[in-house]
Amino acid sequence: MLIFALILWLSSPTAHHANAQPSLRAAPRSNHQPEGISKGQVVEKIVCLGAPDQTYALYLPTSYSPERKWPVLYAFDPGARGKIPVERFKEAAERFGWIVAGSNNSRNGPSQPSAEAWSAIVKDTQERFAIDDNRAYLTGLSGGARLVFHFAIRCQGCIAGVIACGAGFPVGVSPSPALHFAVFSTTGTEDFNFGEVKTLDEALGKAGMTHRTEVFPGRHEWPPSSVAIEALEWMELQAMKSGKRQRDANLIESLWQTRLQQAQDLEDSKKTYDAYQIYLALHDSFKGLRDVAPIEKEINQLRDSPEVKGAIRNEQQQIKKQREIETRIDALLAARERNSKEASPDGERSNDGLDPETRLTGIFAELRKQSGRTEDIDERRVARRVLDGVLVGLFEQGTNQLQTQKRYDDAVRTFKLATEVNPERAGAFFYLAWAYAANGNKKQSLRALQTAVDKGFADLAAIEGTKAFDAIRDETQYQQIIQALRSKY
Repeated sequence: MLIFALILWLSSPTAHHANAQPSLRAAPRSNHQPEGISKGQVVEKIVCLGAPDQTYALYLPTSYSPERKWPVLYAFDPGARGKIPVERFKEAAERFGWIVAGSNNSRNGPSQPSAEAWSAIVKDTQERFAIDDNRAYLTGLSGGARLVFHFAIRCQGCIAGVIACGAGFPVGVSPSPALHFAVFSTTGTEDFNFGEVKTLDEALGKAGMTHRTEVFPGRHEWPPSSVAIEALEWMELQAMKSGKRQRDANLIESLWQTRLQQAQDLEDSKKTYDAYQIYLALHDSFKGLRDVAPIEKEINQLRDSPEVKGAIRNEQQQIKKQREIETRIDALLAARERNSKEASPDGERSNDGLDPETRLTGIFAELRKQSGRTEDIDERRVARRVLDGVLVGLFEQGTNQLQTQKRYDDAVRTFKLATEVNPERAGAFFYLAWAYAANGNKKQSLRALQTAVDKGFADLAAIEGTKAFDAIRDETQYQQIIQALRSKY
């Protein structure tokens, strides 16, 4: 009922007004098996019946039947790639009996189109499937994580939990005791938002919100299937605690024993900090469902161990170092921007006589060197976090200059810098080619486009759909690029 109420709220003209409240109305229910929708496999594209411009990827567990209601997870990827999160969560969904729906329309940018996407897929899934309104969940990556926090906060009680990947609350919003949804956060060890997610963990604890944070080896990305399983497993336990689902003593004990064995194995392998994290999660997750006293002594002993204290201190030092480097880069980027606007032949220079552009080039070269190290050490983690964060910032700035502001000179400079941050990122060269074409530089556009393709850019539809490339379509080199892509893919 509350989910359908949110549909009405999101569809109203006052949906984003601070005092807007959702209206209540029961949703129509499906009473038959949806035709043509396979169970037990990912369906890449379901067209919303009431909004044919909206689609979503879907996973229905093989045990699905309209005879009972099912938990549902709505997923929001920052690039409108609904299939990716559905793929990541399908094993967990199969294990615990969840429906997963990933929007193919919601993406980073203005919030209203994403609100419309959620409204459409919620309405469609409500009409097609037997969904438990008390067990609706949201997940998102990066900007999608901020988006789902916004949705969960605004709908006031209609979301049971949020699985936030690689980002925290929207800007200007903080955890609060007034928020009653559970939060499972994930971040990669090399995620540029690692520090933000760890800080969020502390803030959630201070606010008294039910939460857990899981770190996995990786960058700014959707978590692996193993972490997705842990997320749904944890949400199942929270549902039992809150009474949203019936307690299952066998499941509780099975999950407890599995995680306890993992912690003990890690401890035996001298991975003390990892073991400590699992013991803590066990204590917080199962308290109120079974006796957790047997591991309290273990937690207290490990908390005071040099290994755990050292790991916590090391983690904090990594975050501090990352922020220091980012502050230096931000200052140089700002100086570079000022120099560009002033069009001065000398511009700002540091004490060593180098201009911001040269300083940035040197910093990026050193960070790439550290990033390329084979051993997983602090320097590599920090370097990869910084480089990825700067690259994302440049992409956002460059696409805005290119597509919204029509400042093509600036877009060229921005994407040239992006190619220095990561010379292997094919997308940076694609956008550089676009900027050059829009700015009337055919020769450089063709050169950048060729480089993009050589480095793996294979989105033929994106190339053919970019209007700026109209200026180079009659060029022999462009036609050769397109022909090579068609024959290869």
